[in-house]
Amino acid sequence: MEKTEKIEIILNHHAGSGRAQKACNKVTDFLKQIDISYEIHLTKCDGDGQRIAKQLADLQIAAANSMPLIVCTLNPTVNGVKSSNYPDTALGYIPGGSGNDFCRGIKLKTKDPVILMQAILSLKKPRMIDVGKATSKTFSHYFINNIGIGFDASTVYYTNHSERKSLCINLGLVSNPYFTNLLKVLKRQKAFGLDVNYQQHQKHFDSAYVVVATNHPYFGGGFAIDPTATPFNHHLNLVVVKKISTPKLVRLLTRLLTNGSHLQDKNVWHIEC
Repeated sequence: MEKTEKIEIILNHHAGSGRAQKACNKVTDFLKQIDISYEIHLTKCDGDGQRIAKQLADLQIAAANSMPLIVCTLNPTVNGVKSSNYPDTALGYIPGGSGNDFCRGIKLKTKDPVILMQAILSLKKPRMIDVGKATSKTFSHYFINNIGIGFDASTVYYTNHSERKSLCINLGLVSNPYFTNLLKVLKRQKAFGLDVNYQQHQKHFDSAYVVVATNHPYFGGGFAIDPTATPFNHHLNLVVVKKISTPKLVRLLTRLLTNGSHLQDKNVWHIEC
C-alpha cells in the first residue's frame, strides 16, 4: 500500500476470550517500533463496530494515507464501511475472535498479528473479495461469510444469547457453544415453505429446514457447510436441507463434519451461480 501514516484499530476487546486484546497489544507494540501512529476505537455494545467504521470511512481515511484495521469485528465493520460515503475503503484483517471462519475460509496461513500487520503494510493495493447482501422490506445487510434462515439462524441466535457462551468467555475456556446449541435447536426448529428464484428458474420447498446462502466454506466456527464456496469467484452458493428425522439429520451432520459428502445427499439441494 502507499505509505501509511496512521492506523485506525477497531477493537472488541472481549472477543475470543481476550485473544483480540492480546493481538491488538502485539500490533500496537510493533507500530510503536516502526514509528507509525495509531488510534484504538473500542466497541462497547452492539452496533458500535458498524457505527465506528462508518464514521472512519466518512472521514475519507483511505484518501489521507490511513487505513482502518479491523481486529475481530469483521462483519459489523464491513457493514459500516459499505454504508459510508466511501464504501471502497480498505480494511486490514487480523483474526482475534472465537470462530475465525473468515480466516479459515481464505486459507490465511498465519494468525501471528505482527506478521499479518507487516503483510498489510507491504501490500501495493488491497485484495478484492466478494461481499454478499441480504435485503427485505425492513432491512439491508452485508455479509462476509454467509447468511442463514431456519436451523442455522436459530442456532446462532441461541448461541449469541447463551449463558454458556458468556461463561466460557468470562472464564477463558475453549469451547464451541454453537455445537451445544445446535443440539438444542434440533428439538425446537420447525420446517417452513421456501421459494428460490435463480437463473430464470424457480425451486419450491414445502419443508425447508436449513437454508444457507454463502460465498465461504465455513460457518459456526469451522463447520464446512459448503466446501466449494469461495469469496473470490463472484459466485454465490446456496445450500437447502429439507426437514428430515433427527437420526437422519445427525448422520447428515456427521458427513458434513467429516468429508463434505452431505452435498450429495438426496435431502440436500445445492447450487452455485
